Amino acid sequence: MSNIQYLIGVDGGGTGTRICIAGLDGVEKLRAEAGPSALGQGIDKAWANITQAIYDGFKALGIDEPDFSQCAVGFGLSGVTVKAWADEFTAKNPGFAKIVVETDGYSTLLGAHNGQHGGIIAIGTGSIGEAWLADGTRLEVGGWGFPTSDEGSGAYLGLKAINHVQRIMDGRRPVTPFGEKLLSITGNTREKVFEWMGKMKQSECATLSPAVVQFGETDEYAKAFLLDAGREIENIGLALRASAPDLPIAICGGGLSEALRPYMPAEFLASTTRAQKDSCAGALILIAREFK
Repeated sequence: MSNIQYLIGVDGGGTGTRICIAGLDGVEKLRAEAGPSALGQGIDKAWANITQAIYDGFKALGIDEPDFSQCAVGFGLSGVTVKAWADEFTAKNPGFAKIVVETDGYSTLLGAHNGQHGGIIAIGTGSIGEAWLADGTRLEVGGWGFPTSDEGSGAYLGLKAINHVQRIMDGRRPVTPFGEKLLSITGNTREKVFEWMGKMKQSECATLSPAVVQFGETDEYAKAFLLDAGREIENIGLALRASAPDLPIAICGGGLSEALRPYMPAEFLASTTRAQKDSCAGALILIAREFK
């Protein structure tokens, strides 16, 4: 591995791929992005988008034809928990000198605590809790997938919202501005709602969550959904801390995780932190520690 000159971190999910390139000192030089690389969408597609992002990154450094044999790569990828996918992905390595493949949850954790032990609750389209304890133990809470899990996430709020639509359509709940907003998205007839639900995968379901957040302070139903999501996030944290009461936990994610903070139980929220770095930086930490 003496030929290695570059370390690369890759954060690959269902909506996009982010990469960062560093020297052997682990200091980022730049970042680049490409299409999704969640393994569930296809291994060849994942590699195509990952290598595209890496080529684009090197091109920005003035290198048109990077030598993969000079690169070591750390991956934080969605879908790695399915061993067959992870094995196929590893087997199709296009020539990188060394690769380390982990879940995107673990790379998020490494970034959140800058490579130190701790836990995370990642809230976005889906949700998951992960921890890495001082004795090396790895914990995972939730992450069972849509529609049975993902508690506290955008998809979770979306399921509550579509059920609210159904109740409005039946006359079981009143039509409020919140309900009108939802109906403008799903359609306002039984046939249109069924048509919308027929296309309702995780990401589509999560598109209803911004409306829930929008009406959180003015609509009793929206507020109840958000408070419920906040309690579910606390429940994930309590499960992570069951065997490690002093576990530092970072709440991670994008806009939704921030929007949900006022709805999380105050005492629990006060015991958490925000992430120090993101999942892409965590993937870089993952590979950099192989050279220490």
